[in-house]
Amino acid sequence: MADLVAACTAFIHSPRYFDATPHQLALLGIVCDQSGPHKVKDLARAMGVAKPVITRATTKLVDMGFVRRDRSDADKRDVFISPTDGGRALREELAHG
Repeated sequence: MADLVAACTAFIHSPRYFDATPHQLALLGIVCDQSGPHKVKDLARAMGVAKPVITRATTKLVDMGFVRRDRSDADKRDVFISPTDGGRALREELAHG
């Protein structure tokens, strides 16, 4: 058990560690794996959650540099979510270790 604790503690303090919720990871997976554009309302529908859940998850992922948020030129109410290069790299690492 001491080995497991030591390994977990080392990972938490490593540069590879990040704190993400299941909603954030699912959102990153969708925007990386499915072709866009990804509107907040469509992501909420796809994940079976309310739009505020997507907004909170997106805010955290934007802060971590994994996705970006862009407003539609045609309708400023529409917000599009897309992965950054860092988000794509993280998705690839999570998928393939």
